[in-house]
Amino acid sequence: MNIRDFFVLSMLSSSLFAAADVVVEIESGQIAGAVLENNVREFLGVPYAAPPVGDLRWKPPAAATAWSGLREAKTHAPACMQMQYENIKKSEDCLYINVWTKAAAEENLPVMVWIHGGGWYFGSSRTSIYDGSAFAENGVVLVSLNYRLGSFGWLAHPILSQESPNKVSGNYGILDAIAALEWVQRNIHVFGGDANNVTVFGESAGAASVFALLATQKAEGLFDKVIMQSTWINEGNVANLKSSNGFSESAELTGIKAIQSRLGEVDSKNLLTEMRNLSVEDVLALRVRPKLVFDGWLFEEDPLKLFHSGKQMSVPMLTGYNDGEGQYLTRPERVPQTLEEQKKRRILQVGDANADLLDVYIAKNSEDLYEKEIDFLGERDFIWASRETALASARAGQSETFMYIFKRNRYQNEARASHAMELSYVFNNLPVDASKEDKELSSLMNNYWVQFAKTGSPGGNGLPKWPHFDIATQRHKVLDLTESEGKLDRIERLDILDAYIRDRYNPNQ
Repeated sequence: MNIRDFFVLSMLSSSLFAAADVVVEIESGQIAGAVLENNVREFLGVPYAAPPVGDLRWKPPAAATAWSGLREAKTHAPACMQMQYENIKKSEDCLYINVWTKAAAEENLPVMVWIHGGGWYFGSSRTSIYDGSAFAENGVVLVSLNYRLGSFGWLAHPILSQESPNKVSGNYGILDAIAALEWVQRNIHVFGGDANNVTVFGESAGAASVFALLATQKAEGLFDKVIMQSTWINEGNVANLKSSNGFSESAELTGIKAIQSRLGEVDSKNLLTEMRNLSVEDVLALRVRPKLVFDGWLFEEDPLKLFHSGKQMSVPMLTGYNDGEGQYLTRPERVPQTLEEQKKRRILQVGDANADLLDVYIAKNSEDLYEKEIDFLGERDFIWASRETALASARAGQSETFMYIFKRNRYQNEARASHAMELSYVFNNLPVDASKEDKELSSLMNNYWVQFAKTGSPGGNGLPKWPHFDIATQRHKVLDLTESEGKLDRIERLDILDAYIRDRYNPNQ
């Protein structure tokens, strides 16, 4: 029996499975998903790699173990271990994906692979806002994935590097994403997806994962287009494996300090065993700050420098940010109360050598203190990188480069759009009480994202045109209840911030 016949038969069978079940066969065995009321087929909690536990803790993902019989795929897998969200199920065994599709097997619809955000510390593909039904209804196969977080996904240490055949450690969360994309290449045809038309997209740390995928040859051939929403990459979340880079100490030194904080001085012969015997709670307590590790293997060149020179992988790109990203990080009670207090804070953050940088990120009057905090935090953590990815794409000669600014705040009509506010619009998952205008914007944005996945351009085919991004004009689409276009957004501040980062960041020192 071929895959298509099996797919159809499983849909019709009622003797073994409920009418709402659907069965497919992937490389590791048969799985039973569910048919939703909108006829979208949903497969949840499908393993794409072996559980990264025991001897597989702090190793690249291994192949998923095959099973016999039928495996149910109707409930989300646990989130990866994290300090946040005590009310959801979490586990170190967490390398699973979800698939939503309306396609028949072998139909060859475009595929979109979603990587969630959360600073590489927290988050999960099981979050309700990431439900992929709307994407599936709109003509693509939507895949979402879990990946290792925090100290489980990002710890580097000399003894782990010594054990590795590539003499490296860290970056396990990125290696998980690569393994999931490899799984898509081998299996997505079963769900009606086209392995030759894959768009990988993410928000915040998810977009930083996309950034990393564009910077490594290990991901070449696994995707064809990218969408990067509020990319969370800056000088502070990239580290060298064995040396400082001007902003961060070496990743291995960070790991040494973290392990010593839990285990103290341990004989080197027993250290690896002791590390892998740490309880889940002890690993969480290591509190390793997740960073991309420039290791010479996964990243043959430093990722930030690679983008600076436009030598990253060149594929069609849609990238952008929210107008008020920094609101997410700027609680009113934490805003400096005086101009002098803000100046002291800024000098502490960036030093006092760059007068231009201090000038643009210190308020001129007390009424602007809050807005300046929003600008600095948002532009440093998300907006600079989002523009940098577009500039890098243009530097690489990629004409299919597009940028957006999202400005809608449906909670406070006069406030700017904070970090992550675009997510429910992109997934077309607004609550039922949202306004008609917001639902129209949500539908339009989902259509833009799908159109880009299908063709490499978000405009056209009945949708409003979308200007191409170029270095000279930096044209972009403004996404709000009333659409418009703009260019050279906050150009002075971003150019000054860019010069500061380039001057101070040295991956080889």
